[in-house]
Amino acid sequence: MSDEQQPKVRKPRGFAAMGPEFQREIAAQGGRAAHRLGKAHRFDSQEGREAAAKRHAARNAQRAAEAAAGPGAEPGAAVAKPEVDNS
Repeated sequence: MSDEQQPKVRKPRGFAAMGPEFQREIAAQGGRAAHRLGKAHRFDSQEGREAAAKRHAARNAQRAAEAAAGPGAEPGAAVAKPEVDNS
């Protein structure tokens, strides 16, 4: 058989190649480092409520737009994507 006919087997790389315990340990180290450097953010309960309200409002608006598009419409087609100002 030639090389073209045999599918290449890809080995997992990075986090995918690690066991779950090792992944957890590395992630914990990153979190501790972020807090130590003052770059981490912890939500208080008020911020969490505000974020959840925004998320639910966006989801409800998306579902309403999809329902208005009618059955058989492509999912997400009726939803206008917000323009991003990168200036």
